Amino acid sequence: MFPRSIFLLVFLAIEAASVRAQVQPTPSRVCEPQGSSAAQDGTLDLPALPKTPVSLIGGTVSRIDPVRDKVTLRAFGGRDVVINFDVRTCVMRGDAVASMRDVKPGTRLYADTILNDGHVFARSIKISTNAAVGEIQGQVLGYDASKRTLRIRDVISAHGFSVLVTANTDIRSGTTPMQASELVEGALVKAVFRPVDNGNGLAEKIEVLAKPGGTFTFAGKILSVDLRNGYVTLVEPDSQNTFDVGLDGLSSEARSRLKEGAEVTVRARFDGSKYQAESIEPATDQQP
Repeated sequence: MFPRSIFLLVFLAIEAASVRAQVQPTPSRVCEPQGSSAAQDGTLDLPALPKTPVSLIGGTVSRIDPVRDKVTLRAFGGRDVVINFDVRTCVMRGDAVASMRDVKPGTRLYADTILNDGHVFARSIKISTNAAVGEIQGQVLGYDASKRTLRIRDVISAHGFSVLVTANTDIRSGTTPMQASELVEGALVKAVFRPVDNGNGLAEKIEVLAKPGGTFTFAGKILSVDLRNGYVTLVEPDSQNTFDVGLDGLSSEARSRLKEGAEVTVRARFDGSKYQAESIEPATDQQP
């Protein structure tokens, strides 16, 4: 039998490979871990990190917990990865030494990770220096035309966030250009922005994903079926995004035909809080 640690290392390697960025950044110069002098003289009683294989994970920060020293990364590919850190984690912004105080929701970064005590741990973090570093996806709380400010509730953290909409902001629904006045309350949007001094963001691109009352047809695979709470979870084949669809409008017979792993075509209406299925049918290539 192989030791359990070997299986954990193999598991980490497989997980990291699935979210590995397609283009890896050029390694920066080595920096000293935060608080390294304290760690060396024993005041923090932290052991040296194990010299194990390193896996690179890149993505956008969706949540940071400074109390438990954890950061949740929406990795490239759509998956959420929880990464641990502490004073031994080396943080860089370009060629300059930074700190975890510079890591906020919306920050794009790359992390060199290892398996430490059974958890994914960041040996080093490199913060992206691209101009557009923020991304938020959520529901429109309101648009103030006089201040050209769009208020969005983050779908991950449920916190409100404001972005400034300018004449240069690219606003679209699919491939159709839109006006800022069409950003109605309750709409689902994704915004890419640049941070500004007042703590808000300057929107470079806003994509309208759904508007209340709108109907949508999309294809995907059923990941899970929850008949007790009345919804299914689907994953889109191209983007690998997952989302829930309510089943309130379907008959008991239609619900009973829903199976995990099935490829389906869904026609749904967005009611302002979630998608409600009007029909769920087998994908065309699965029909007899």
